[in-house]
Amino acid sequence: MELETLLQQGRDLVDRTTRAHAERWGLGTAQRWVLDQTTGIIRWSFEDHVVSAPAQVLGSWNSKVSTFVWAWDNETIQPSLSVLAGQVRAFGVEHEVPALSTSPLKVDEEQVRDLVAVAFAVAQGTGIYHPYDGQLATYLTFGAVTIEEPGGRVSTFDGSAP
Repeated sequence: MELETLLQQGRDLVDRTTRAHAERWGLGTAQRWVLDQTTGIIRWSFEDHVVSAPAQVLGSWNSKVSTFVWAWDNETIQPSLSVLAGQVRAFGVEHEVPALSTSPLKVDEEQVRDLVAVAFAVAQGTGIYHPYDGQLATYLTFGAVTIEEPGGRVSTFDGSAP
């Protein structure tokens, strides 16, 4: 597959799934979030509901030094949480795309977004989250979410259009 086509597919997938998750359960507006590296579950807490999902870490970008590190190259990430990043690396090796199989990378924010879009397309992601603390952005992908609402109502959502 041509890299430019994969990049465009990834951008579209990121936009579509992010919008769907934001509309359905409020992605990007949580009061608090936590990733449990032992269980591989990410949990977002809101005033009136809690959302959780299995998660994988793609990588992290340090804006202060403009460096992106893939999860498979980050000792602080449990190996079980970098499986998808490892698949992206294998794809990069197979298709001779050094940016997907080399780490760390000296890149700017736009280049990081492109890397993550390609990785998201390769990994066939259903949701993406990238918290940013002003210096470090961590790029996570997640599976179908479980939404726990008041009154004990529980539902699932996989990122399809609402």
